[in-house]
Amino acid sequence: SMITSRKILRLKNNEHLPVITLAITIVVVIHLCNTHDERTANQYIMQDNEKQNPKLCPLYPSTLQGNQLIDMSPDMEWKDVEKHVKYVQKGGLYAPSDCTPRQHLAIIIPFRNRELQLKILLRHLHPVLQRQKRSYQVFVVEQFGNGTFNKGLIMNVAFGYASKISTPVFNCFIFHDVDLIPENDFNVYECDSHGPRHLAPAVDELRYFLMYNDLIGGVLAVTKDQFNRANGWSNLYWGWGFEDDDMNHRLRHAGYRISRPPNSIGRYKMIRHQKQVPSFSRYETLSKWLRYSYDGIRQLNTLDYSIVSTETRSLYTHILVNFTRSATKTIDHLLEETLRAK
Repeated sequence: SMITSRKILRLKNNEHLPVITLAITIVVVIHLCNTHDERTANQYIMQDNEKQNPKLCPLYPSTLQGNQLIDMSPDMEWKDVEKHVKYVQKGGLYAPSDCTPRQHLAIIIPFRNRELQLKILLRHLHPVLQRQKRSYQVFVVEQFGNGTFNKGLIMNVAFGYASKISTPVFNCFIFHDVDLIPENDFNVYECDSHGPRHLAPAVDELRYFLMYNDLIGGVLAVTKDQFNRANGWSNLYWGWGFEDDDMNHRLRHAGYRISRPPNSIGRYKMIRHQKQVPSFSRYETLSKWLRYSYDGIRQLNTLDYSIVSTETRSLYTHILVNFTRSATKTIDHLLEETLRAK
């Protein structure tokens, strides 16, 4: 006991003790804050509720590897990507052969002038999805010409196109920015029946931190029913940004609570690029619920656009969409009348 009391005395007299105590306190406080933040942002690891079915692919297969190194070399060629990515059928299709797929995913990538980003993403994403034993097809939807970009509109067009495919019938739609590369393959690309799932809460450019709880941009997984109940993306955001904040409000208005993986798993690298012209919507001030029902996927057949071509390329299906600024004139006219009536 004398040795023990001597040790305690020595520890008390240790000049580093206050620093060590402070460091431990800081670590504990940060951990508690992160845990609280993740709980309020509805961040959790999805559970496999289908374990009793031995033929079904597991939610977390033994082929997963965790955090990955990402090749972001600026001189990447398509032939290098094609050599690296194996087992994919023309058009960007893949299905596991050793188990029954849990879901059939349509991966929708809105695209314009981002060739390098697309190469880096596909080189990395295909192997990740294969290790996750996903059944999927990659759709790259591109806006033709150099008019103002309308990301919401082309994502609606791609959803409409993928929804008409009968083999397989897609029951999970993942809208994926071309400049976000998943770092951890335990971040499973799966739709959640409880509600939409935002897969990219932790981006390196934002210090791997969810900036605000309403953020759903980057990578969003929704079932067909969830997407339709929210009336899809707005068609009225011309320029860069804000269509995702609008979608967040739509999903909440439809009664959903968005979930996410924890920051330690939902990690993404962003490929730097020049920011585009910020978008604007003339109808921001219009009562939101009114606009949601008038502007979205249900209005797609009233829009003045055309699918110029669809092409099955080696690693993806390419959809080229053409329209001008007057494409949404029917919705514009409807909303103008609504505003006048107020």
